[in-house]
Amino acid sequence: MTDDQTYNGWKNYPTWCVNLWLSNDESLYAEAHDRVAWALHDSTDDTVRADVADALKTWVREDLAPDLGASFAADLLGYALDCIDWHEIADSWIESTVEA
Repeated sequence: MTDDQTYNGWKNYPTWCVNLWLSNDESLYAEAHDRVAWALHDSTDDTVRADVADALKTWVREDLAPDLGASFAADLLGYALDCIDWHEIADSWIESTVEA
């Protein structure tokens, strides 16, 4: 048995899944692109990766994830969101935004 948790080239399933949704849904893609562009504009070279990761993480957690109250589903969603490698997602979006 292996401890490899990667999924389709990403750190894990939650990281892949969030990036997939942000990349493949037209309205989510446009909003993510705008948020990344804004973060890139307001960041320094030293903070750009962390700023983009924080912008995407905050948006997903506060605006996209439903408020499930205190529940079994909320605990599972919170766990999955905590497993996401936001820096890996940020790297991908920075690369695609700079290329555009």
